Formats: sequence, structure tokens, C-alpha cells
Amino acid sequence: MSVSYTLKPLNPEAHQFEVTLRATDVDPTGQLFQLPNWIPGSYMIRDFSKNILSVRARGDGQAITLQKQDKSSWLAPAGLKEIELTYQVYAWDLSVRSAHLDNEHGFFNGTSVFMSVAGQEGQVHHVDMQRPDAPEYKEWKLASSMTAVNVDVAGFGQYSATDYDELIDHPVEMGTFERIEFEACGVAHEVILTGEYTTDNQRIANDLKIICEAQIRFFGEPAPMDKYVFLVMVVGDGYGGLEHRASTALLITREHLPIKGDDSVNDQYLSFLGLCSHEYFHTWNVKRIKPAEFVPYKLEEESYTQLLWFFEGITSYYDDLFLIRTGLITNEQYFDLMAKTITRIQRGSGRLVQSVTDSSFDAWNKFYKQDANAPNAIVSYYAKGALVSLCLDAQIREATNNEKSLDDLMKLLWSRWLETKAGIHEQEPEQLASEIAGKDLSDFFAKALYSTQELPVESSLEYLGVDVHWRARTSTSDAGGGSDKSADPKPWLGANVDGSAGRVSVTHVFNTGAAETAGLAPGDIIIAIDNIIVSTSDIPALLNRHAGDSSLTLHYSRHGVLRTAQLPIMMAPQDTCSLSAKSDVDVLWPSVPLA
Repeated sequence: MSVSYTLKPLNPEAHQFEVTLRATDVDPTGQLFQLPNWIPGSYMIRDFSKNILSVRARGDGQAITLQKQDKSSWLAPAGLKEIELTYQVYAWDLSVRSAHLDNEHGFFNGTSVFMSVAGQEGQVHHVDMQRPDAPEYKEWKLASSMTAVNVDVAGFGQYSATDYDELIDHPVEMGTFERIEFEACGVAHEVILTGEYTTDNQRIANDLKIICEAQIRFFGEPAPMDKYVFLVMVVGDGYGGLEHRASTALLITREHLPIKGDDSVNDQYLSFLGLCSHEYFHTWNVKRIKPAEFVPYKLEEESYTQLLWFFEGITSYYDDLFLIRTGLITNEQYFDLMAKTITRIQRGSGRLVQSVTDSSFDAWNKFYKQDANAPNAIVSYYAKGALVSLCLDAQIREATNNEKSLDDLMKLLWSRWLETKAGIHEQEPEQLASEIAGKDLSDFFAKALYSTQELPVESSLEYLGVDVHWRARTSTSDAGGGSDKSADPKPWLGANVDGSAGRVSVTHVFNTGAAETAGLAPGDIIIAIDNIIVSTSDIPALLNRHAGDSSLTLHYSRHGVLRTAQLPIMMAPQDTCSLSAKSDVDVLWPSVPLA
């Protein structure tokens, strides 16, 4: 048995990759070929097969006809020994999840381009990566963490993967990118920068080396990969990442990159470092330690688990924690980041509607398919999961007189994975945490994971030596953090609005707020308040001017019909958090980990 592929950017101007798949010793009763319907790390059915433009097939040297079985499966006739498929993939999704190709670069995840040969997923898979034919592409290079077998100096040529699962877990970038190299604990690392930008390459290498070495040493050397690659697409607007076993695909803006001569860690660069730290931590937490439901992945259909609070929430907790532990940011910067997470959860009434485990289980049709009512109906297993992790860290520390912490749980899970390579069952983190704490934590988990009760964030931070301060937002851009601003609360619309199209469009209406009371709905166009035509920037000042009134006349449009309502004057709630270290006790957290 063998499976091999040839992949070529057939027509970059038309955004088409061509893939040729060759399989031997195929199923004599009829060989099935399948393309995944979702990609690990992004829990939504994405139907990658919709981008397959055409499929031609040959069996034992003769043209054959494939029978479509469903949206992403093709069946070859019985009685064949060798089959070759040639198909084109339309690649025009500039994201970290799919594939993108134009005359400047090419990028793809294996789930978008490599069909599997049913029954042969466990075989070694070979790939011949080819550059486009036209002379204008002669300077293109290729970058990937996949094992190179026989490649040229630019990186094109033969690669291999131990099985299909590994094949689709090494995204590929090709083009005229820039490569930054460094070592972390003896492991070669690359940062591949694609796009138009100006930055400080050496600073990126220095800072990422610090983060990567800290995480490798946290779990213990040697690192679980021989090479690691950060594939970074730099664009004008966008932000996100997707983890892989020995690489990550990132999408950032030019403003996220550091500027030469500026040694500060501004908010944008901090976001980039946090994103890199987050995806790198996934090398251990979810790419290796993973839910039993994901062993093996079933990429043709949804795989339900309640554990995303752990794999994304824990990772969201540790990503910034490593920035402070390594000294890349200050305590104050870290407090601001945590305060913003607390604020984000507190501002959404979805936390009172959906538990964090339900958020995980329903990620497929809720978290990844958010609508205008999302803040009122769902809670993020990333953000709330991070707060659960904070509280769990405090629970373990307090129960053990600060001799053990969440670190011990993560290291225990890693040591178990090294021994068994098994996935963890749904309640395993809870059980192990109780063992480490030497105390039954089931009451904590019942409230934190399976209910919509408020988390003990304040008492947890109190134990850790941190004060929590609450205030009303001071502006529409106030996301939390900063100093404890004690200014008087100001009137608040109770809705988010967007003025990018030259009109004030309502995007989200929050439960029990002024906008909801007035009857506004997402999609409405606010025209005037108090008979004054308004823009998005006018609204806060206008409401503040009428802070002593009971209501104002509101004119808005819905479906092209002019409507009038009374907008009550309501004060912004005390839902904005800031944090500060206590002055009278030793701060146990966050910058100093336990030995």
C-alpha cells in the first residue's frame, strides 16, 4: 500500500491548486476517497469540498468514473489495484483555516487539498510540492514543518508524513516571503513573514525565543518537535491563529509587528506575542494532550466535547502568563490583560444563560456561528475558560498552602501523555485537580463548569494578593484595565453601533439596556436623537448632555420604514474591571511561578 500526492499551483491568477493523488493496493470492493469537512482547532463544519472544481480519475491506467457518495466522498469502481485522481482546488480564503493562492503567494492547510484514501490513513504519505511553471514565479520559496525528504534550496520537492493525520497537520506557505530563524532549547524555529510590512526581525526572534524556551522548559525537555514554524500572514485588517503539531498559521496586521528603534511593548505588539504564545502552548495542550473524542479525529462530522473550556481556556490563561513570567511585560500590563478578560465576560449576559461546558459542546453551531444576539446568549469558552483556570489555580494553591498550582496539573497531564498517548476523558482534569489539591473540588467544578453562577474571581484574586475594582465604562472604547477610574457613571446606549458605512447601524443590543427598552434591534439605523441627526461619535456626548432627563425621542429606520421611540436615559453599568496588587501582602501571582 502507498499514498502519494503531487501538489502544484496550477493557475495562481485563477486561484487554483492542482492535486494528483496516487494510491496502490486499493480496496478491491471499491475504494472511497474523502476530503475533511472541518479542520482540527476550528470547530465548525466548513465543507472544504465546495472548493473542489473538478475530479478526473484513472484506474489501472484507464479512465474511470467516480460515484459521488455525499458532499465530500467519492467511490471508485471495484476490481482495481491502482487509482490516480487529479483534481483542482479553488483557493481564495485569506484565513488561517483554508487555502489561498494568487500571483503573490500560496498558502494551504492539508484539510483543504488532500483527500484521504479510506483504509490507508495509517500509511506513510508522500507529497511532491511543486512551484508554478511561469518564469515570474522562479523566486518563490516554500516553508512548512513537514518532514523534507528531497527538496531544493527553495524548499520545493519531496516531503513525507507518517500518516494522514500528520499530513494534514503541516500547513504550507509559498512565495517570496521573509524567513527569520532562531533556536529554542536546541530546536530550530522559523518565522515566515508574508505580506507588506516594516519591522524589527531581530526583536521578533529574541522575544519568541524567550517564550518558546520558557514553554519547552515548563513541560520539560526535549521539545516534542524537531522543528517549529510560525507562518505569519501580514495584512491590513485581520487577527487570528490556528495551531498545528509543529507549526502555527497566524494572521495579523502590520501594526502588530514591532518597529525598529522602539523597545516598548505596545498593545498591538503585545497582542502578537500573546497570539504566538497561545498557539505555541497548543503544541502540548490539544495537539498532543487532547480530548478522547479527538483520538482519532473524525473529520467527516462534528466531534462533540465539553473540554474546550480546558484546551482553549487553559491555553488562554497561560499565553499571557508566560509573557509576565518571562519578563516581557510588566505586572501592570498583565493586570490590564486579565482585567479586560474579566470585563469581557461581565459585560455579556450570555454568561448567565450558557455554561462554559455547554459553550464547548455547542461550539459547532453557536460559538463559531455567532449572530447579533451572541453577547446575550452565549459565553466564550476561551475567555470564561481562562477565568475558570485562574480560579482553579487559586483553589489548588490555597488548598496546598501554595505548594502546588495549576502548573502541576499541566505537567501531570503531559507526563501521562508521554506514557500512554491517550486522550483524556471528559471529567479527567477535574479528578486530577482534586488529587493534586488533596481536596475534593467537585463543588467548585459544579458551579464553575456546569452552571451559570458567577465565578469566584474576586475571592480568587483576593487570595492571590490582587484587588479587583469595578467602575462604569468611561468611553465606547473602554475595554477595561487601566487605573481605578472613579468618575461618575455616564449614560449608555445599551447597544453597539457601526458607522463605517456613513450611517449609524445597530450591531448588538444588550439585554435590559436602554436600546432594548426602546425597542431597537440589530440592523436598525439610528437617524436622530432629540431631533438631532447623529453620527456614532455624537451619541455619547448627546446622551451625557441629557443625563438628568428621563428619556429622549429617538428616530430610526427599520427595513426602510421610519420609526419613532422613547429612549430612556440609563447609566452605564458597573461592569468594567481594573486590577491592582495589594499593598499589604505578598503577591503570590502572576509573575513568580512555583518551583
